Amino acid sequence: MAYTIDSVAIKAVYRPADELMANSVRDLFEENGIPAMIRSFQIPAYDGLARVMRPVWGEVLVEEEDMDRARALLDAFLSTDAGSPGPGTAGQHG
Repeated sequence: MAYTIDSVAIKAVYRPADELMANSVRDLFEENGIPAMIRSFQIPAYDGLARVMRPVWGEVLVEEEDMDRARALLDAFLSTDAGSPGPGTAGQHG
């Protein structure tokens, strides 16, 4: 899905299984000069109900022009032990 903020196209590059992975990926991007933000699908008062409707925790978003660099970083990160999710916690590429 694509969003537009102040005339800048923003796209989801990753849909993590949990908040920890969302923060890890966002931090990875920002440490490498790619501005990123997180959009959670969770509804705090309903404790996990949103996970029933969507099998992911949320999205990590980057500017459309940074998508290729972000995907390359993400692929490299996910291929390491640090980026390997535990059983049943795999995320989805955007």
